[in-house]
Amino acid sequence: MSPGKILAIDDEQNIRHLIESEFTLEGYEVKTARDGQEGLKLLDNEPFDVVLLDIKLPRMNGIEVLRRVKKRCPAPEVLMITGYGDIKTAVESLKLGAREYITKPFKLDELQGLVKRAIADSADEACACTRPERVKGGDKGLSSLRCPSRSMRAVYDLVEKAAPTDSSILIQGETGAGKDVLASQIHSASFRRHGPLVTIDCGLLNKNLAESELYGHGKGAFSGAGERKTGLVEQSHGGSLFLDEIGNIDMELQKKFLRFLETRKFRRVGETREVEVDTRLILATNMDLSDAVHRGAFREDLFYRMGVIDITIPPLRNRPEDIECLVSHFLKTEHRGLQATMHPETLQVLRDYSWPGNVRELRSVINKAMIFAVSGTIMPEHLPSQILANRKAPPRQLQTLEELEKDHIIEVLDSAGGNQSKAAEILGINRKTLYKKLHKHKVFP
Repeated sequence: MSPGKILAIDDEQNIRHLIESEFTLEGYEVKTARDGQEGLKLLDNEPFDVVLLDIKLPRMNGIEVLRRVKKRCPAPEVLMITGYGDIKTAVESLKLGAREYITKPFKLDELQGLVKRAIADSADEACACTRPERVKGGDKGLSSLRCPSRSMRAVYDLVEKAAPTDSSILIQGETGAGKDVLASQIHSASFRRHGPLVTIDCGLLNKNLAESELYGHGKGAFSGAGERKTGLVEQSHGGSLFLDEIGNIDMELQKKFLRFLETRKFRRVGETREVEVDTRLILATNMDLSDAVHRGAFREDLFYRMGVIDITIPPLRNRPEDIECLVSHFLKTEHRGLQATMHPETLQVLRDYSWPGNVRELRSVINKAMIFAVSGTIMPEHLPSQILANRKAPPRQLQTLEELEKDHIIEVLDSAGGNQSKAAEILGINRKTLYKKLHKHKVFP
């Protein structure tokens, strides 16, 4: 039985011949086309698991062919073939639904590895056409929390497009913005949601033990390694690997990680045999990686290789309209069994705050406030002092001249201890005039 069907669309005869001969030897069923129109005709007549698509084609370029291919259901996995000068176009193709790209001249074993993984996922995508709910995920999916701001709606739209693909995703955002939550939503909405989601905080990796933690080690690899250990990368097989704060790994580890990113292969510490895993990569950082590249603190080749699909979470201070949605979510999920509400004035105080700690800080504030809200309603006084210090004074109500005069006379009279003569003197009027005004404003009967 054939391991899969491949369609190669390339205008270079030697490339088509290489792909056809080599993959046929591996048992694959292979067909080729010289241009996009010929390739689309073949797709009309029979299904394919994977399409190897050159970006530069006569009559119809690879991007246009890609758009038409991805409208099909089931849509085959598409691997773009490109020259070095078309890298930007190749990255753009990933946003349109291509699974991956490979540059000419490519290594045959690398292409074979990409095709093998793509065919494994192609079967899942075929099932998704009859069971579209798999893309959306369960109650832990994207529908679990949707903030109303325009900027976050754009994030959700991008996630919904990216999650069903197997492309690597880079999530950028400030500390506490919710990068880990978004990574979990991506995994839950993907075809891998029944597999594990393994999370690694790169900022907490011990420099000396980082490689062992990631890739595992063999028995006797170093002092204290009494038995073989499976690393976190290997534990993510069949699921997703979330590397948080990827900018914190050192340069030597970056070099090894680049190779794993390209091949999904690694060696356990102290072993020579390569291990291959089937995992989807989700990366996150609060760092300006382009600046880190400029400073020489981050490898340029890794930076461009891992940023297949970029998603940026805007800081909470730029979207105060999301506060109510988030507060409502935390009140429902953080303290189950407790009924709590938020006073409108308290909600306004929260909207006026700048939230340097973003969503994580808001969550902590709500949790603490619920402890003090004995009545079940969170009032402004239940909030931390640093938030109350930022509280805006309520706007002064507009008054008529008569109301202003009345309030001023009462204030002066109070300061004079009720002495009308002293009050009249302060007001600059005689006592008789003050007496008339007091009766006019019904201060006295």
